[in-house]
Formats: sequence, structure tokens, C-alpha cells
Amino acid sequence: MGGFVLASTGRFTIAMLVGALGGAAFYALGLPLPWTLGAMVASAVVSIAGHDFGVPLSVRDFARPVVGVMAGSAFSPAVIASLAAWWPAILVMLGYTLVTIFLGGLFFRKLVGLDRTTAFFASSPGGLAELTLLGGSLGGDLRSLVLIHSMRVVVTVFSAPFIVQFLSGLPVDRSKAVVAHATAMGITDGVILLACAVLGFLIGRRYRIPGGVMIPALVLSAIVHSLDLTASSPPDWLVAAVQVVIGSLAGSRFSGVRWAEMTKTMVGGFVWCLVLIAGAVVSAEICTLFLEPPAAALALAFMPGGMAEMTLIAYAIGFEVAFVVTCQVCRITFVFIISPVLYNQLSRAGAESPAAGKGKNKAGKG
Repeated sequence: MGGFVLASTGRFTIAMLVGALGGAAFYALGLPLPWTLGAMVASAVVSIAGHDFGVPLSVRDFARPVVGVMAGSAFSPAVIASLAAWWPAILVMLGYTLVTIFLGGLFFRKLVGLDRTTAFFASSPGGLAELTLLGGSLGGDLRSLVLIHSMRVVVTVFSAPFIVQFLSGLPVDRSKAVVAHATAMGITDGVILLACAVLGFLIGRRYRIPGGVMIPALVLSAIVHSLDLTASSPPDWLVAAVQVVIGSLAGSRFSGVRWAEMTKTMVGGFVWCLVLIAGAVVSAEICTLFLEPPAAALALAFMPGGMAEMTLIAYAIGFEVAFVVTCQVCRITFVFIISPVLYNQLSRAGAESPAAGKGKNKAGKG
């Protein structure tokens, strides 16, 4: 047992060193969101090269409440008062998500050649872990789901800062938390934020909530900030450290990928992710005709990346954090609730179709 713990600790230390070196390189080059993207690229390269340093999933569970607290710190009393005005954007985003689920299912079945179950859960732009496990439990190809959703998250996370920079015209050249109402953290502030993270972690582990341990911490942080109990946010060094962890986790998902998988499943996932990103940008531009948030914020809110990753990007670049977080939480929750219902309906419709009936008759005659 002791040897296993030491080995896991050693692999985690190596993973964080690789991620930190990648982040430092991207920071030195002046690239957008360096600690996340640099860590992700470095970890992916090392993983694909065959070095499995295996970042434990428990590390993700400890990092996600911190991301939740960061996101919750954007919900000032003024922001809470403006929440009601965001419902048109959320409706458009949910409609866009529903369309992509249906189109993605056709794409993965007809062009990539996946079976019905795998294609459906590969097309749903929701939580990687939740959709992968749910699709696998219903007979989908677990390996294909992991690879496709990993590709979706990685490509989206890498693309998002550049897209925001292009649409907003603002340089995103350094990783620094910028929350307009944030103040310096005192001892009381630190205790409050730590309590939000710890309680959020415990609640998330106890109850099955879409988004896991991140959402309770986000809600608790939003409550204390909206009540003006604190106006502080986590320090920049902690933001950078969490970015390295999240980036390293994303990159390490490519460990053990075989060439055959890269030329079929992952290429399909890559192409579909580009379609999703293009759709998010086009939808955002259209929405600016009748919605108040700028195109860059709308695009980031519609982006089909992981919720923790997209929240971290919005927070790190300080761009419409509360709006992006609200839309992303609604998207993930919507996908988590609607996916099993849609899958059951589509499966029932497929079983009752004329083609399925002819297949049954032939089988009966044989």
C-alpha cells in the first residue's frame, strides 16, 4: 500500500512538473492563458509519446471546488440583480445544444461509423466523465467516448482564448484573474472562501450533482459574495496552480492512444469539435443582434468545453465571468438531464421503425 502511494505521488509530481514547465514556456512566449494551455500541450505530448504519469482523478476533485469558488466570486450584488436579463441567451444556448446533439449523432454514425449508442453520447456536449460513464453503461464504446470527449475538451480549451481575443479585440496575453469587484484577501475572507471550498467538496461528494464538487462550491461562493460577506477572490498564484492541474489533467487523457484510434475516432472528434466551435461563434454573432452581451462573451458561453475548463478560462481572462459561468452551468445541467431521456426516445423510435420491423420479420422467417 505504501509503495502504491509513493508511486502515485511520484507520478503526480512528475505530471505537475511537466505541466508547470509547459505553462512557463507558454508564459515566456506571451501566449493566451499560458498556465492552462502550456500544461495541457506539454502533458499531451508526453502522454502520446508513451509516458503515462497518470494524474489521479482525486486531484481533479480537489481542484474543482477551487474553480467553483473562483467562479462564485464574480457574483456581486449588482451581477445577481442582472441575472433575470440573461434568459434569452440561455434559451438560445440550450436550443443550440439540442441541435448539436442531433446533428452530432448523425455525424458520428454516418461518417465516423460508430454504433447508435456511442454516436449519441459522443455528440452530447456535456460533462466528459458523466457522459462517458452513462454511454458506457448503456453499451457504448467506452474508449471511443473517452477519446472523442477528450478531444472536444482539449480543442475547445486551446481555441477559446484565441477566439475571445479575436472577437473582442482585446489581448489575452497573460494569465491573471481579473474580477472587477475583487479586493485584497484578509484572514476572514480566506476563512470564508476556504469554508465554501470544503463544504462544496463535502456536499458534492455526498450528492449526485451535475458538475460534481464544483457546483456546490460555486453556489456557496456566489451566495457569500452576493450577500457582500466578502468581496475577495482566490490569489493569482492559486489560480495559476489550478490552471496547471486542469491543463495537465486534460493533456494526460491522451495516454495510451494508438495510431489507429488517432486516425479514426480522434480525427472524427476533432472535426466535430471544429464544427461545434464554428457554430458557437456564428450563433454568438447572430445573438448580438438582439442580446446585450458582446459576441466574445456569448461565444465563450456557448463553447462546448468542460465546465471547469471554460469557467477557468473566463475567470483567468476576467471576461464576463458570471454570464459565462451561468450559461455553462445551465448547459451542463440541461445535457445531464436531457441526454438519458432523448436516448430512450430515439432508441424506442429506432426499434419501432419500418426498417427495424423488416429486420425482425426476416429473422423470424429464418
